[in-house]
Amino acid sequence: MKVLGIHDGHSASACLVDDGKVVAAIQEERLVYEKNRGGYPERAIGRVLATAGVELADVDRVAFSTREFRNLNMRNAADVMATYGRMFTDPSGQRALESEDNEQQQQRLRSARLTEAGFPAERIQFVDHHTCHATTAYFARGTFDRNILVITNDGHGDGLCATVSIGRGGELTRLASVPKDDSIAAIYSYITYLLGFTPLEHEYKLMGMAPYAEDSGHAKQVCDYFESLFELHPEQPLLWRRTAGTTPVSALAPEIEKAMRFRRFDAMMAGLQMFTENLVTRWVARVVEATGVTDLALAGGIFMNVKLNHRIADLPGVRSAFFCPSAGDESNSFGAAWSLGGVPEQGRPLPHLYLGTGYTRQECEKAVADHSFRKRVRVIEMSDPDEQCALLLADRQIVARFAGRMEFGARALGNRSILANASDPDACSLINRMIKRRDFWMPFAPTILAEHADEYLVPHPDCPAEYMALAFDVRLSAHKHLTAATHPHDHTCRPQILTAEANPAYHRLISLFREHTGIGGVLNTSFNLHGYPIVETPEQALDVFDSSGLNYLAIEHLLVQEVSEDD
Repeated sequence: MKVLGIHDGHSASACLVDDGKVVAAIQEERLVYEKNRGGYPERAIGRVLATAGVELADVDRVAFSTREFRNLNMRNAADVMATYGRMFTDPSGQRALESEDNEQQQQRLRSARLTEAGFPAERIQFVDHHTCHATTAYFARGTFDRNILVITNDGHGDGLCATVSIGRGGELTRLASVPKDDSIAAIYSYITYLLGFTPLEHEYKLMGMAPYAEDSGHAKQVCDYFESLFELHPEQPLLWRRTAGTTPVSALAPEIEKAMRFRRFDAMMAGLQMFTENLVTRWVARVVEATGVTDLALAGGIFMNVKLNHRIADLPGVRSAFFCPSAGDESNSFGAAWSLGGVPEQGRPLPHLYLGTGYTRQECEKAVADHSFRKRVRVIEMSDPDEQCALLLADRQIVARFAGRMEFGARALGNRSILANASDPDACSLINRMIKRRDFWMPFAPTILAEHADEYLVPHPDCPAEYMALAFDVRLSAHKHLTAATHPHDHTCRPQILTAEANPAYHRLISLFREHTGIGGVLNTSFNLHGYPIVETPEQALDVFDSSGLNYLAIEHLLVQEVSEDD
């Protein structure tokens, strides 16, 4: 059965599941070239159908994520900032997220383009928001022969901010849920806005700064304030709640602004991170103890926080934990489709995330031939692209790589990446000068060969880390080999641990790099200009190369190299 999954909220996406397996998926942002684009993902729908080689008429069911959105107006960063601004000025808070349509009217509007194209309305279903998150985590983990504790936690969706479920045999049973007005993740987004960043996008910047101030008394004061607002439920072990007298979170923004006035920015970031880690890990630990289930799958935006995930993975009662890749709402198109599509008869539902568009040699050659370069360049046809890139990296050159099918989600996983020799202490500043322009405190991340991961990382108990969703403490060898891809203050990293099965060509490239250098990993950051999505097409890759200080672009079998006037 073919099921088209659609997420048409913030950071919209589409995916196609065929007999339980995801065969294509893409975010709308990649196709309209606007970061975190929300709304109906018309281009993404067209692209996943084309990638899978099917027409809309071939689809058996369509599954929309989320029964009713309260934030349909948040289609881009400007909309998000305006919406959050109203939360801080409207005492009710609630009206900033209100939709004028009731659930039934909204669903008719959201599905109108499909029904107008002839798709039967009776084959369209709207799936509860947290059911989508839970199903995404459970199916992506792919363990169906024993009980799995499935935990969701986010800002809010369909009236909830968190759920606890048990998965077994491809079915989920919900045990408990937390109402949206007790949302921890919403607090994180409020502080993101107060600090001048974009909510639902820049929360990771707060997490990145937090280690620099986590030992300060100012941060402890901020943490204590937030901890005064919530408590673990004294009678129901699967829940937390607001403390007596605390305003509902949807109307809490003005009070938070007043409480944070004149606080240092780094103390706010560190205190917020401390509070989030403390409360969520205490909650998860209690849920594990109460249910007796020690194998976990987790999804929802709060689990994009890799430092929180680090602490959850190390909880004494946790035997194994799977943190959903790109755990925000963008992956809910997967959960919506899996909710109707069921478990595949063989294999994992999600063996990897290379689910986007791939381009042929001929398409790449044409793009290079047609491009009007502003730079002076040399184009070389590489007989062995992996070896050539490995040699350049060994020589401490920075290489943009465009190869194979594009990865889904918030993290670049090698096919649309900028790569560097992570042993070079100057690599971070070079990349920032050339293209990224990241905030000075933000670290880069590595891709590490799976067979050499234990040389660099202090392992977590049975916690897959294929998607940069989990932070690790590092061993002394990483300080030498991966210095540019670890956090300079707390000496952690959020690796992509790469197997040959997941991406043979990228794995071979790093293996060849290791043969030349003895180093089993590289620095890997997304191939994009600051503030824009990861490149999707050969033309976008060439434009970014031409508009930046990059010197090398490996685009499938072609190497585009900037040369000086003297060459």
